[in-house]
Amino acid sequence: MNKLFKTLSILALVAIVAVVFTQTRQASAAVSLPYGLTMQDTMATVEQKFGQPKVVYAPQAGWEAGLPDEGGPPDHIHYWAIYKRFGVTVVYNSPSAADKNATIYKILVSK
Repeated sequence: MNKLFKTLSILALVAIVAVVFTQTRQASAAVSLPYGLTMQDTMATVEQKFGQPKVVYAPQAGWEAGLPDEGGPPDHIHYWAIYKRFGVTVVYNSPSAADKNATIYKILVSK
């Protein structure tokens, strides 16, 4: 009887942990990023989304990239692009600002 109780307790604990893990994962996936950003965006895509028209009254004139206000590599692995005007810092998986195919590692939003 004692062995059966221990087995059922362990199974119940595993089931509870699985449910909590699934709900936490779904909740974190449901969080939307600011300004239409996704974690699959590259540096070029982020600059395009933060960009602006070359000529405000002539949208057909093209689009300027939204270059960061500040940026730099805090370490030898990542590059930080700081967009003060949006209150967003994008951390990329590349130490180079010239690597436009770098993917997003982390997004920090200040309020």
